[in-house]
Amino acid sequence: MNSVELAKRLMRFGEVFPLPPGQRSGELQEVFNHPRFTHGSEAERRAIMRSSALAKYENERDYPWDHYFGMELAPWLRGSRALDLGCFTGGRGVAWAERYDLASLIGVDVAEPFIAAAREFARSRNIPAEYRLARAEVLPLDNASVDAVLSFDVMEHVQDVPRALEECHRVLKPGGRLFVVFPSYYQPVEHHLSLVTRCPGLQYLFSGRTLLRAYCEILDERGTSADWYRRRSTDLEPWERGNTINGTTLARFRRYLRRTRWKVLHQSRKPIGSIGRNASKSLLLRGISLVCYPLALLPGLEEIFLHRISYVLQKAG
Repeated sequence: MNSVELAKRLMRFGEVFPLPPGQRSGELQEVFNHPRFTHGSEAERRAIMRSSALAKYENERDYPWDHYFGMELAPWLRGSRALDLGCFTGGRGVAWAERYDLASLIGVDVAEPFIAAAREFARSRNIPAEYRLARAEVLPLDNASVDAVLSFDVMEHVQDVPRALEECHRVLKPGGRLFVVFPSYYQPVEHHLSLVTRCPGLQYLFSGRTLLRAYCEILDERGTSADWYRRRSTDLEPWERGNTINGTTLARFRRYLRRTRWKVLHQSRKPIGSIGRNASKSLLLRGISLVCYPLALLPGLEEIFLHRISYVLQKAG
């Protein structure tokens, strides 16, 4: 048995199938590739856009990202002009604007449907916001033009992390802050194969190329029903280490920070099992978090047992 076939067998432990639009799929970017969006009426397209934004908004309202930092962020952000880096359809950023009483909000992302959805959702909530099509590596903002940059589960997807950090530094005012949360490459359930499998730790056993081949073969076997969430290419892009991810680890991120003039104001060290809406309700997850807590403090093992890489960084100089 070759490595791709073995990877496929493991992926089928905990195999999953994503729900199409209209069935609690608002968290997925892939809904914008579904025929109900690409070939739908204007009313159908707008309904999907709003559903996506609302899903992110309600998720953030129900479980604020303050938990990821282990502290209230309002005193740090109140009255700020903030950049939502990787805004998707705007729901999370609108919730931030309301919760933290932001003076204004700017959102950037890489696809026009995301931007259109974000604009409409912010307008519906009377939030002073503007949205622009852009990548993190080339931000369409002036130097020293924002007080804060907010980035949630985005940095693992950018093509050039050091360049994205440099751009965040450039657009922040002196003393401005970057709030960044994203998973380490070795976080066991963050291999970004979740449209096919929940099997953890696959990236420990196989190369990104092997996992991508196995992933794409499973999607091919699903036939046309998987077309809306199929990858465009079966090959890794030059910047990819896995499916849509750049392979950034905590150790690598720390090296990037040392190259740029950042002051570390705060690093959260919440272990696996301690974060999420279900964490406080589940005895199992609480038990897992207690076991993982000391492991999340150890060099090397922290890559696996930290729930997220979570920093508050300040522009120095």
